[in-house]
Amino acid sequence: MPVYKYIAIDKKGKEVKGILDSTTITQARRILRQQNLFVKTIEEDIEKRERELFPFLSKLIYRISRKEVALFARELGTLLDAGIPLDRSLQNIIEQTENIYLKKALIEIKSDILEGNSLSKALRKHPQIFPEIYPNLIEVGEQTGTYERSLLRLADLEESNLKLKNKVITALFYPMIMLFFLGGIMIFLLSVVIPQIQEMFIQLNVELPLITKIVIGISNLFVSWKLIIIIPIFIAFYYYFSKWYNTEKGRIQLETFILKIPLLGSLLKKVVLARFSRNLGVMLENKVNLISALQIVSKIVDHKIFEKEIIKAIDKIKEGSKISEAFMDSVILTYMVKGMLSAGESSDSLATMVLKIADILDDEVDSTIQRFSTLIEPAMIVLMGGMIAIIMSAILLPIYNLTRYIQI
Repeated sequence: MPVYKYIAIDKKGKEVKGILDSTTITQARRILRQQNLFVKTIEEDIEKRERELFPFLSKLIYRISRKEVALFARELGTLLDAGIPLDRSLQNIIEQTENIYLKKALIEIKSDILEGNSLSKALRKHPQIFPEIYPNLIEVGEQTGTYERSLLRLADLEESNLKLKNKVITALFYPMIMLFFLGGIMIFLLSVVIPQIQEMFIQLNVELPLITKIVIGISNLFVSWKLIIIIPIFIAFYYYFSKWYNTEKGRIQLETFILKIPLLGSLLKKVVLARFSRNLGVMLENKVNLISALQIVSKIVDHKIFEKEIIKAIDKIKEGSKISEAFMDSVILTYMVKGMLSAGESSDSLATMVLKIADILDDEVDSTIQRFSTLIEPAMIVLMGGMIAIIMSAILLPIYNLTRYIQI
């Protein structure tokens, strides 16, 4: 069913903008008149066509946060659990949704359902918003008659993933702020303070030590047109780095390097494992078979090394291996996780055990972030102090030499 965007005037003379779904533009006008709205302009929305022609626009322009998706899943699950029919539940959510892009997607989903499609099939048409785990869990729920519980579980999963992501962002926020201030101070010293000091040294004809010459050389680069040369170099570096990173070989090389960095590598591994465990556990708990669950998770982990390990493990499981045996050679899975997977299989409680692994890893991420924050704070202070000390030494050493010369 087409979606139309309109501009209308209400009874108070206020301009109103919005969207609605209708079979024809004539019917859309009729619906607006019934709502006591005088239509100024109305036209079919072409966003869906643009998304189909230019898929990258979905990420760059038509942004929908995971928090909004989690809220949708929770609201829909709650309304269905209260006994409200699916189409009415969707309509209620559409009326309350503020994000215009999510609203349009929900209108399309509602139209598909009214045409006889299931919710899982309707969601599959919007993979940029609802990853594969959504239609798979809901499809299982549709077969068992409990898909409202699947929606609530998906909302819990989204919220857990968001908490994990926010923890990592919080851990990196302080050092990034410190680096920003350090950069600002350095630029100020090199572009304002050093040129003034340089003029004084030239007038006094002072013999400059090596460190001062280096700092003045960098300062001259900052205040001269030569700095423009660096811009194309950075652009070229960014272009080739992005090109390299987007290859499988590049991703694997960078991920291998990061995993070797003390503390940061450990944090990344735990974050990836926590995400893997949480998603896998939820799917297994909702009766998704192990092979399908692993195939979906391999696309969610967003880590090329681990993705390849999961794909290899799937092949081994298909040949008859247990999950703990299939991941025996994994460099991402820790011995603790492998042991708990083996225990879960032995006790026929794999889903419960995988969710328990996720809880443990969440706690470990918290403790690792605390250690990271504890170590990064003094390190950043030392870095800032060291950089400023170098510049101050470059300024004070010639002055000290000059005073000695005058005294002699």
